[in-house]
Amino acid sequence: MKKILLATAMMAAMTTAATAQNMFALMGDQSASNTIIIEPLNATADGYVAVYDHHTGVVGDLLGVARVYEGANSQTRVQVGRTVNRDVIAFLFVGNDFSDPTTAVDSVEIDIED
Repeated sequence: MKKILLATAMMAAMTTAATAQNMFALMGDQSASNTIIIEPLNATADGYVAVYDHHTGVVGDLLGVARVYEGANSQTRVQVGRTVNRDVIAFLFVGNDFSDPTTAVDSVEIDIED
């Protein structure tokens, strides 16, 4: 009986640890648009997703930012103000500072299809 209880407690702890990660799901290609759709993502605290130009393989100009909330976020829409037809990279930040991509907790490259 003790082994069953211990195994159950370990499974619950592992499940909690797995869901308490900051992470993007795998992203597919997107069509050229003025809205980048991130779906889904998980954050351990309120924060932001910031989308930057990435067509040269280097982080470029900041294109747009959207607020995310602690826990699972099923779909986050980042308005970028103009039609983006080049590859971008999205960074996930927890907290209020999204000014430095090196402090992001996760990132995902997004291929933009013409």
